Amino acid sequence: MPYFMTTSFKSIPAIDEDKHWDEKWGSVVRNFMEPIDRGVKIDPDLFPSSGFLEQKTSVIPNLFSIQFWYCTDVIKHAIERLEPGRHYFHPYVLRDAPEGKEFAQIYIINIVDPIDAVDVERSENLDIRKNLSGKKVTTVNSIYLSSDKREIALHEDRIQGRHLWIGPGAYGPGNAFVSDELHDVIVTHDVSPSPLQFYRTKHTLH
Repeated sequence: MPYFMTTSFKSIPAIDEDKHWDEKWGSVVRNFMEPIDRGVKIDPDLFPSSGFLEQKTSVIPNLFSIQFWYCTDVIKHAIERLEPGRHYFHPYVLRDAPEGKEFAQIYIINIVDPIDAVDVERSENLDIRKNLSGKKVTTVNSIYLSSDKREIALHEDRIQGRHLWIGPGAYGPGNAFVSDELHDVIVTHDVSPSPLQFYRTKHTLH
């Protein structure tokens, strides 16, 4: 059964080097932040290309998220092997501050082709509330998962052949679902104090 994957957002803070966010924040949110949260393919020109490390570190996690997912070659190759051609990877250079020496070549993952696989009726941990427009918004609350051992239920027939996915606005940045196979790759190569947490889901056939 797949896993719900979440993170603390604080593993490898980076300061934007190319001033990508400075002068056009409104358009960045509209053209980049909101689409990447919805699983939309984004124009490569809209991605930042590099940044400085805010804190010294000797190890970069193979998979981490600040507001969107980053990965190393290990995870990129695993995803491309498991789901060839589905997701997109945009090169991002981390530099060591203040010298500016290149520290690591990583990738921002543009997770696309979202699926609404959560079985709301059979899940035990969902936070459902109305937004300002009156529309119901469903979120997965990892606090409930860890404290109450509650479970997320998934429609099994909707996730056939999937290894990495998000839902259409249901889970928020820094959350995703991974298959058993991708989970095992991530855990096997996790050689850093990564803040990733995994919660096993359950299947329903309805």
